[in-house]
Amino acid sequence: MKSALILKGKSPSLRSFITITVSLIVTIVLLLSTVFYYNRTSAVLRNSSQKSIISQLNQVNEQIKDQIASIDSVIPLFLSNNIILDALEDPQPENINTNNRFQIERQMSFIYCSTPLSSKNFTNSIYLIGDDGTVFHTYTSGNLEATAEKSREILDLVDKSESRLMCITPPSDKESIYFARNLYNSSTGRHMGIMILNIDSAKWVRYCAKGLDPAWFISLYNQQINVLSNPEMTEQSRELQALAAPEGESISFQEVELAGDTYFAAAQTLDEIGLTSAVAAPKELLLKDLNDTLKSYLVLLAATILIALIAAIIISRAITRPIDKMVYHINEISGGRRSTLPPMKMYHEFDVWAESFNQMLEQLDIYYNDNFQKQLLLKNAEIQALQSQMDPHFMFNVLNTIAWKAQMIDNEEIYQMVISLGELLKMNTISKDRAFVPLEKEMEYIRFYIYLQQMRFEDKISCTIQVPPSLLQCQIPCFCIQPLVENAIVHGLEPKKGKGKLAVQILENNDGYMEICIVDNGVGFAEIPDVRSIASSAEDSHTHIGLKNLDKRLELLFGEEARLKISSTPNVCTSISFTIPVKKEEASS
Repeated sequence: MKSALILKGKSPSLRSFITITVSLIVTIVLLLSTVFYYNRTSAVLRNSSQKSIISQLNQVNEQIKDQIASIDSVIPLFLSNNIILDALEDPQPENINTNNRFQIERQMSFIYCSTPLSSKNFTNSIYLIGDDGTVFHTYTSGNLEATAEKSREILDLVDKSESRLMCITPPSDKESIYFARNLYNSSTGRHMGIMILNIDSAKWVRYCAKGLDPAWFISLYNQQINVLSNPEMTEQSRELQALAAPEGESISFQEVELAGDTYFAAAQTLDEIGLTSAVAAPKELLLKDLNDTLKSYLVLLAATILIALIAAIIISRAITRPIDKMVYHINEISGGRRSTLPPMKMYHEFDVWAESFNQMLEQLDIYYNDNFQKQLLLKNAEIQALQSQMDPHFMFNVLNTIAWKAQMIDNEEIYQMVISLGELLKMNTISKDRAFVPLEKEMEYIRFYIYLQQMRFEDKISCTIQVPPSLLQCQIPCFCIQPLVENAIVHGLEPKKGKGKLAVQILENNDGYMEICIVDNGVGFAEIPDVRSIASSAEDSHTHIGLKNLDKRLELLFGEEARLKISSTPNVCTSISFTIPVKKEEASS
């Protein structure tokens, strides 16, 4: 026996497959571990960064609240001074001369210097504005300003009904924050005036941001002001301010893109001063240690993959060497230079393989000889079968001769029965390989079949056929009506005592479907059966198999809705019907 030649160069070798597979497995495992390590570590660092940033934000907010409390606590000190209190409680503008004004403003300066605010150096000036419009003003630091114009602008923004400390930002001075407090007489509760402290916003934020990493920045903002701890972060702060402010006293934390860089940012709204405070830190800075570690890990990963590749090559060579030797001997056998494989004394599995291969060669020789003899016998049987095969045209010609003989002796019934039988055989032969036929052809087949059955049972069966002419050219599945007619006659009308009636009704509805219904008044069904579960028997296996096949064909062609539907009242009326789409175009065979 000659085995088929083994083609070379058409597919990868086992050695390369083992090498690539081992390398890929090691690489994928290491890459997955790298991704897992990075994600887990970055998640830990993100949580740590979130806690650190929120802690820094809370520290800044506590510092801001402490400073606001410090500013608010200074105001009673000014009211404790009798000179200032008298000027506010009993204002007499005609008595406020240069000397008196100087004395009051000097008292204001002395009181300020005795407070903790003076050492923090973020207060620019202090205003005392009486209800009569008198303005007392003292500088603590900062540049000179137009006192009268500034005081009028601030008064327009102050709500005189507010009892708490107010934070005001005049449009003309974006670099300062003004804290204002309405002043009331402690005895009468009468409004006496307003005290205003002008705070340098930049100095104040820098004071609150002591100890903050230089790469981080703090932003205090609302619709009128945006104060930064680092002036170089103006663009980042503007984009941060455009984000949605946190609701209530809650702290929001998010990862955002600011000026092309990624930041972790935490923000909180301070209702006391109407500002939102935010702390932002570069993500790259927070994850710097992780990235440095990852670089070292990638170097180790590359070295591990290289070692795995070398190991895979060595392992693959050790595995494939005996295989190469076996392939060589198989090629020798295929070339006719050997008849069996020699013992493979490398691995036990290869010895078993060689022994089994030799046994297979022996079995193939035996099978080849037996199969050759069988093929000769089969060929002779086919020749004999072809020689004895009867030509269908010979059958039709014989039937036509019988019909002609019957017509010659004026036996019209035999003539019509032979003609009908010939047409049935002809249509069965022609339509055997067709999936669809016109309804008109199917009805011709049905009429021939019913005629032969009527001749068989004489006057026992009467039949009516109702088919709209508009449906005659529609395509229907081949032989889809005949099994139903045969079932009605064989199982319904033949066992019935007395005459039976059969009706073939085809109707078209408005949805583009036609309903084909076979009705008889035969013995019917005591219990409506499931066509799929009807068991065949020796007497009626043909009709039952026909119904099963028709039901399955209809389901495959048109879906579950096209399956056979059966209704029956025993000895009164039994109907079997199905509904299919109206198909007027020519169907393929």
